[in-house]
Amino acid sequence: MRGALALALAAALLTGCGDDGSGAYCESVKEHQRELSDIAASTDPGAIFGALDAYRDLQARAPRDLDDEWDQVIDRLEALESALDEAGVDPATYDPVTTLASLSPAQRSAVKGAARDLGDQATVASMAGIEQQALDVCKMPLSQ
Repeated sequence: MRGALALALAAALLTGCGDDGSGAYCESVKEHQRELSDIAASTDPGAIFGALDAYRDLQARAPRDLDDEWDQVIDRLEALESALDEAGVDPATYDPVTTLASLSPAQRSAVKGAARDLGDQATVASMAGIEQQALDVCKMPLSQ
């Protein structure tokens, strides 16, 4: 019994000391930091969609405990991108007042709904969790 307990404890300690996958994730955070900083500083309304490839790469390398957060953020960005695309709207020229007025009611509803969902509490909280993980684990922000 004592031997089995010692073996279980040793296995737990070795697992705890092993790479939790954060090394590759932190490298990816560092790799995309400049690009994400440029996107965050941009005044182009469509710039955020330029982050999708970086976000997908980060999602692929992220620790499992961020799966839901990355899914939330990426799904919402893709939904807005899709709604704009289906409405024939160039994200770079999007203006909430003039663009929405030129859309059909169905297109307007789809774009407004996707934009609302992107800015909802769940998405904001997910992005905050992703940012906090980068700070806590990688000791750097996603963007500066």
